[in-house]
Amino acid sequence: MPDYYRDLASDYHWLFPDPIVKYPGILGGTSPGSADLVEAVAREVKPGAAVLDCACGIGTDAMALAHRGFRVTASDGSPEMVAEAARRLRTHAPDVEFVRCLWQDLPATLTREYELVLCLGNSLGHAGSHEAMVRALRGMRGVLSPTGTLVVDSRNWELLYRERPRVVVADEVRRRDGIRSWCVYVWTIPAAFPEPCQAEVLFLLEHPDGAVTHRRHPIDFQPFTPAQLEARLEEAGFTVTGGSYHPQRPRYALVARPN
Repeated sequence: MPDYYRDLASDYHWLFPDPIVKYPGILGGTSPGSADLVEAVAREVKPGAAVLDCACGIGTDAMALAHRGFRVTASDGSPEMVAEAARRLRTHAPDVEFVRCLWQDLPATLTREYELVLCLGNSLGHAGSHEAMVRALRGMRGVLSPTGTLVVDSRNWELLYRERPRVVVADEVRRRDGIRSWCVYVWTIPAAFPEPCQAEVLFLLEHPDGAVTHRRHPIDFQPFTPAQLEARLEEAGFTVTGGSYHPQRPRYALVARPN
């Protein structure tokens, strides 16, 4: 897949409020509406256990995991995201191990098994085809302990395609380092599900001198239904044991364990 996040890495923090991006973070903060589910799963994992965030982005969930006392590995397919995560966690979570790795390559790259694997942030929409998603999930299965747990999340694509929003503005202005930022999603949603859709993520930035600039990041997604995600998890060797799906909620997560 194209590396949509190469240029987005330095702006990615603007997507989240301060409690998520600043230490100690909020576990599951990158999965709106499912943080309680992620928290409940993490409470079942012993402190000091090895855990993997395999869509780490800028490291917000990895930071929160490290704060809980877990041995954390953080991986991402984007080298720029991995570099930004390592930079941001250098002070408060220096023991996190960072790896640039595609999902299907996890078993060949990592040498340990994990009691918890997280794949959050609506990342699976970039896997592409049915077959590619199953390969990705099998990669996660390959590094999970036989007693471990996987949590994956997704946007509710069916709801998005029904409502067909065009412009979605963040519910707050964010202020960091003297800059104010407005985040706007501009969606291009085709008539037929599941044809791919695109979000143009726009950041409007007001600088201390009053100048206003903008940055634009187009990102493509391949939608799927919750039933399709569950079926692909099963095809990859998992049994789904829980979840937060509701047809009227914009995001959900599924909990799965290896067969």
